[in-house]
Amino acid sequence: MSVDTRNELTHHLAVGVGSVVFAALLWVAGYHEQRVVGAVPWFLLVLVLIIGPTVRLWPGIRRRFSGNFPVNWRAELGIWFAIWSVVHLLFVFHARDWDVVGYLADMSPWAFGSFVAVIMAVGLAATSNNRAYDYMGGKAWKWHQTVGAYAIFWLLAVHIYDRAYLRPGFPSEDPLHWLYLITLVLVVVFQGAAFAKIVSHYRKTGEYPSGLN
Repeated sequence: MSVDTRNELTHHLAVGVGSVVFAALLWVAGYHEQRVVGAVPWFLLVLVLIIGPTVRLWPGIRRRFSGNFPVNWRAELGIWFAIWSVVHLLFVFHARDWDVVGYLADMSPWAFGSFVAVIMAVGLAATSNNRAYDYMGGKAWKWHQTVGAYAIFWLLAVHIYDRAYLRPGFPSEDPLHWLYLITLVLVVVFQGAAFAKIVSHYRKTGEYPSGLN
């Protein structure tokens, strides 16, 4: 599976408009603005993280579609994840009357983890381009993006656990909380299945699948 560091304007427009539409649907469903801008980046991150396993589990998908689909959407999804994450952080600061210093000083461990995740997301977005790829080299760039994305995923998973399950209790009556849980499990299952397939291929052939660096 090859990487794709290009940023296509049409992809950015599609992801931007699609995420705004999704946010509007959540708002119409009755969710507060701060919860909406917190939910959108999580689901964008889930899409980023299931693209790789999807291609590993069903390689035929790339033969049916041109242009390195769906890998060629990952950069744009990741950048918009970072954008929405920053927007969510700004909503949090606004809810605390822009007392940023006070918020940072008194934040819980779960909030601190999500704050670090936002900083990492901005860093990944800033290097999600051809120039950064050429500067770092393919293997270093891929390691940087992959490790960073999964670190963000688990930091936010802990944050979601605190906000959606620990405080209100489990099981929750909020459908959005169940969507969080389902998508979290989905990412773990997809990654585990893709890893098992790679190991199985190696055990049978003595080589890793093509495109695995």
